Amino acid sequence: MELHNLPLRKGNNKPAKRVGRGIGSGKGVRCTHGNKGQKARAGGPKKVGFEGGQTPFYRRVPKYRGFKTTKPFDAATITILLLEKHYETGDTVTIQSLIDKNLVNPKFEGFKVVAKGELTKTLTIVGRASASAKALIEDKGGKVEEA
Repeated sequence: MELHNLPLRKGNNKPAKRVGRGIGSGKGVRCTHGNKGQKARAGGPKKVGFEGGQTPFYRRVPKYRGFKTTKPFDAATITILLLEKHYETGDTVTIQSLIDKNLVNPKFEGFKVVAKGELTKTLTIVGRASASAKALIEDKGGKVEEA
């Protein structure tokens, strides 16, 4: 079956609106343009931001001149749930292993583990961890080494 072979469904072919064909058409006289005004005239509505020849607002206001930081991104946030899902018992979690597993963006210099989820594996974390995450990791026999 191809597009030109598809059967038409009921109500699928709606006739085009024919405007400007006299009073009897129901769309005559003003032809859906309303009563007078710029929008009813030939040449139609002007472009967005046009202010009748006055310098438009977007040209009157000063342009924002921001800055770009040269400081690298500090640390990615990793949850216990993520470690549980992607690491096996006895693994060492480093920033490089997280980057290799596509869990963090390479722009980050380090990571911090936060306590969201349950941990059932023994892991060695070479990075930072929140106090509650550190307690969860050490309860399961793992350890946290500050990088």
